[in-house]
Amino acid sequence: MPTKLLRQDTIRPLPYLGSQNGQCIYWDEQLAGFGVRVYPTGRRTYVCSYRIHGRKRIATLGRADILRLDTARKKAISYLGQVADGLDPKAPQEAIKAAGTVKSLTQAYLGRHAKLKKNSWADDEAYQTRHLIPRFGTRLALAVTTDDIATLHAEVGRKHPYAANRLLEIIRKMYNLGRKWGLVPLDKANPASGVERFPEVKRRRFVTPDELPRLSKAIEQEFDDYVQHAVWLLLLTGLRRGELLNAKWTDIDWKQRTLSIPKTKNGEALLAPLSHAAIARLKAVPQIKDNPYIICGRKAGQPLVNLNVAWNRIRIAAGLPDVRIHDLRRTVGSWLVRDGASLHLVGAVLNHKDQKTTAGYAYFQTKERHKALDKHGRNVVGFAARESVGRGDPPESAADPSQSRRQVHSFSREALYELVWSESTRTLAARFGISDVGLAKACKRANIPTPDRGYWARVAAGQECQRTPLPPDHSSGLVKFRGIKLRDRGLRPSH
Repeated sequence: MPTKLLRQDTIRPLPYLGSQNGQCIYWDEQLAGFGVRVYPTGRRTYVCSYRIHGRKRIATLGRADILRLDTARKKAISYLGQVADGLDPKAPQEAIKAAGTVKSLTQAYLGRHAKLKKNSWADDEAYQTRHLIPRFGTRLALAVTTDDIATLHAEVGRKHPYAANRLLEIIRKMYNLGRKWGLVPLDKANPASGVERFPEVKRRRFVTPDELPRLSKAIEQEFDDYVQHAVWLLLLTGLRRGELLNAKWTDIDWKQRTLSIPKTKNGEALLAPLSHAAIARLKAVPQIKDNPYIICGRKAGQPLVNLNVAWNRIRIAAGLPDVRIHDLRRTVGSWLVRDGASLHLVGAVLNHKDQKTTAGYAYFQTKERHKALDKHGRNVVGFAARESVGRGDPPESAADPSQSRRQVHSFSREALYELVWSESTRTLAARFGISDVGLAKACKRANIPTPDRGYWARVAAGQECQRTPLPPDHSSGLVKFRGIKLRDRGLRPSH
């Protein structure tokens, strides 16, 4: 290519000498690597040529009709200085070009990640199409700021806070992957990282035993037989909706009573157990020739795709408008826990990969919580009743040596009742320095029921035991008996 002493007045007349739209550059005799590129259209730009990491590059400095020659030459000197320091002057421009727009980044996220690794990729695409692309689709991905994402998150969250959080998660993942793939510079801060999520409350809605008859009636009134069977099977198996709708007849092992699911939400295969009730329901489902699916749809050879419309009819007819279709799966887990199944077993039945998900069902351990609180209540009442110990009448004859170590203890019927049901009679008798027979006689005189033989052994074994209620007694006197002084037994009465 020609070399010429470039001057401001000689640049405009320079002719295009290339062939077939080839490159035509006039290099400056004064500064090596600096020149003017002339295009077939007559447009002229200043350029700077350099070599970095064994690669020859040409950077455009600006249009010759806008940028003065001396300014372009200074810019070229700056570029060459960066090269001397081991930096590529074109790297920032190429990073912006590689990142492209937000829309191109979303397409890369869907094509290279979501569609390959997520069963719910269609939901991610819907969030992007509905909220992200209309707002920032044409903007460069590098130009989106944390404030932009925070504003979008707040707007969506005014009506749908949970959806806003899901959108935020998608954007955060999209930019993290963009940096990993080289589509976003590593020094570009993730615009979704500094945005605070809306608080979320774990959903605990499930169908109660009192509500089930109404739901059952509404299911049977549904005109689509396959919808009826699908809802019943969701209630009986605890499967996810997609797992059931995609199940085929060949996936059932009738002898072992299992349903094979090749891929679940957590990406693993599942061999779901089937109860006798579920087997009976499956046998009632009509099979259609040339349709391999258990729950058939209207299209030939295809499964039922959407249960939402039918479920809305069912839950409104049942008077349960707040029950979602996923709450049927939660119903299975909560009923299992209420019947005494361990959380580990419930997690295995529902195929939970994360134990924290199953731990949420501990809320439904009502029986176990009642049992624990009953035991705690007995301890509290028993220790509170001991406050009255040592506040009885003074010894009847302090001068009698035989009575110097003995004391009359007095209790109300209610206080003594709580004491004998808080710990064993033998322990109490030893505490007060009398025989267990004497304490039992005192309770009998006051018409106070005492635990039967074996009661405390059952309590120690963790069994649930019921107290015998204290019968009414209209006498107003205290229950008294003589026992050893508490101070002589090394115990100090409370005051």
